[in-house]
Amino acid sequence: MYKKLVVPVDGSKPADKALDHAIHLVKSVSVNNSFGKIEIIIISVIPDLPATLGFESPRKSRRTGEVISYSEYINEMYELKRSNTINLLSARKKKYESHLSRDNNFIIRVEVLVSQGNSVSDTIIKFANKEKANLIVVGNIGLSGISKLKTLGSVSRSIAEKSSCPVLIVH
Repeated sequence: MYKKLVVPVDGSKPADKALDHAIHLVKSVSVNNSFGKIEIIIISVIPDLPATLGFESPRKSRRTGEVISYSEYINEMYELKRSNTINLLSARKKKYESHLSRDNNFIIRVEVLVSQGNSVSDTIIKFANKEKANLIVVGNIGLSGISKLKTLGSVSRSIAEKSSCPVLIVH
């Protein structure tokens, strides 16, 4: 029984399809659900921004227009990316909560993670393990567009190869 699903979302169409599929999956499972609440955790991973060693080129702040240090600029970019990502995930959560509002068997939670030296896929797997997820539902390709053949992207492939829980890849 799937009681906890992790769905990585990056704003791409395949990720949105994966989220749609996860919602439909838990709705179909909930018909005969005697196991209690089902939790869907929508996550997004912000990759580490490159740090420079010994190179502190000044940059212009995107918020104020002032000249700031490179490290201040990096921090500002993380804050901006985190804010934009929270807005994206909150919109997805709101959309799907309205679909599930008639049934109290669902919990939708939003998490924004920073990869902190790990790959995006390793961060997703580590989070799923920590949460004791029963299933990871992921789109076949993401925003990077690495897989122009529309088969598998590097993140979905890595999750499928390394995850200790089942992985559902949605095309």
